[in-house]
Amino acid sequence: MAEGTVFKWNQWIAPVVIGVAAAAALIWFGAQYPVTNPETGATSTSWELLREFAWSTRSSYALLGVLGCVLVRDLGYIIRLRVLSFGAFTWRQATENILLWELASALTPSVVGGSAVAVVILKRDGLRWGKSLATVFATAMMDEAFYLLAVPLAFLWATSGGHAIFPDVPAGFESAAWGAQSVFWLAYAFIATLTATMLFGLVLKPQSTHRLLLWAKSTRVLKRWSERIGAWADDLLEASHTIRNAPLGYWVKGFAATCSSWTARFVTLNMVLLVFYPQVEHAAVLARQLLLWLVLSISPTPGSSGAAELGLPAFLSDLTGLAYIAAVVLLWRTFTYFIYLVAGAFALPSWLVRTQRKAP
Repeated sequence: MAEGTVFKWNQWIAPVVIGVAAAAALIWFGAQYPVTNPETGATSTSWELLREFAWSTRSSYALLGVLGCVLVRDLGYIIRLRVLSFGAFTWRQATENILLWELASALTPSVVGGSAVAVVILKRDGLRWGKSLATVFATAMMDEAFYLLAVPLAFLWATSGGHAIFPDVPAGFESAAWGAQSVFWLAYAFIATLTATMLFGLVLKPQSTHRLLLWAKSTRVLKRWSERIGAWADDLLEASHTIRNAPLGYWVKGFAATCSSWTARFVTLNMVLLVFYPQVEHAAVLARQLLLWLVLSISPTPGSSGAAELGLPAFLSDLTGLAYIAAVVLLWRTFTYFIYLVAGAFALPSWLVRTQRKAP
């Protein structure tokens, strides 16, 4: 991917159209669906409940909580980038790079992710290829490590409160539910294996990764890029040695920032629910989000647009009901997805100008 064409304006069209269409479909089909008023227990419709909804002090505090989660999430990512890059970026550079990293994730299919574009972003802003790769791999490794720890903790918290981890299924579909649970735990095992592989290749045995890349550049398929791959391999080995010899504070600060960001990312939905619902089963909602995240991570649509809007009701309906679910989805996606399309669009022009002198 050429550095000058990392972002194209027409890439914004698909995620916006898909996301808005999915949200509109949710509102349209759910407008007349019979639901239960969470405060009175009376039967109504989603549209009527929204028309009658009265903004409360709880709603105001919950909305402030949503904004606080967004701030903590982004600040954590910014601090982590500064830590993992050994202070190579100023606060402004780190902020712009994180916004564009989030934008890349929003514009690329979730199954692909924005990490490949992130390497280009960091490289264009002055990091060498190897150090950019090492930084992105380190962030990915910490992200996966957080997920591996969060799943058992959240599941234990939810079950201790008497809540089911997996969504309820209609009678007669128990075998499908069992299959879904099996797939989840297989995927969890895959993430654990992937994390261990990254730890081995980047931190414990970077020489093995270096030798593998040197072998790969001599193959017939990659021979034409052998010089570039060799330079990447050398840069990556140098960066890996730097990371491997980093002080304990490097890992503690980096992982602490990771935990803060991802916790705020998941708690955002809990805060959104509190805007509309007087009572929220926080532990169960967090557990369901961890399940949903794994599903969305293999979505073929940009930034999981469509899949997220339609998937959230399926994972939460037995916990929260469907009373305000359309409004919840819109608010949740606004502060976890659409906001980064807008922020990235504002950050991109100044970033392109600022980094132009650094680009080859």
